[in-house]
Amino acid sequence: MDRERLSSRVEDYLEAILQLSETPQGARTGEIARLMDVQPSTVSTALKSLNEQGLVDYTPYDAVTLTPDGRRVAEEIAGRHVALRRFLMEVLGLDPEDAEPVACGMEHDATPLVAERMTLLADFFRQHPGMMAKWLVARQEARGNGLPGVESSLDELPQGVRALVLSIDVEGALRRRLVEMGVTPGVLITVERVAPLGDPIAVEVRGYRLSMRKAEAANIRVRWRPGLA
Repeated sequence: MDRERLSSRVEDYLEAILQLSETPQGARTGEIARLMDVQPSTVSTALKSLNEQGLVDYTPYDAVTLTPDGRRVAEEIAGRHVALRRFLMEVLGLDPEDAEPVACGMEHDATPLVAERMTLLADFFRQHPGMMAKWLVARQEARGNGLPGVESSLDELPQGVRALVLSIDVEGALRRRLVEMGVTPGVLITVERVAPLGDPIAVEVRGYRLSMRKAEAANIRVRWRPGLA
């Protein structure tokens, strides 16, 4: 079964069936409907489709069971859900009631690699309590203090959006050249045009139009948001 062809709704059904399969009554149409907050007729239609796809064994009025393919997908989804929720709570510090809907939304889009890396990061913090303590302090100090907008490098700035230069992350001759061009921290800058192949980039700064290489723009950190004056 091609995992990429399954919709998020199909994955939700498989996860619900897996969860209910562990209960004494099993995964029955009415229980699935209550868990997913839909009408039983909607569940019946979905189960027929899942049966045709080879993901469940379904007979009306009987408990639904997962096929080997269906169980493999359902267990993958459930495992990703748990990993994401744990990361959101332990590392990002979200409350359970906030972490749960976020994990539900992310579980369908996060690739296995993303979920694996998030799990590794959570494990790293648990295995290095000193690092975790530093992270908790940084997380607490940053709470509510985030500046509005998006931070990126200048080469990632959308065309026509004005941004505030935060820093120039180079030294020597290149830094002097950029400063001479008028690019200094605190100045507003706009990407006016990007060449078809991405190089060079035409920018407007201090009322002047300048041209710079993409590699140069990558070393300039900016903060931007639509409508920045």
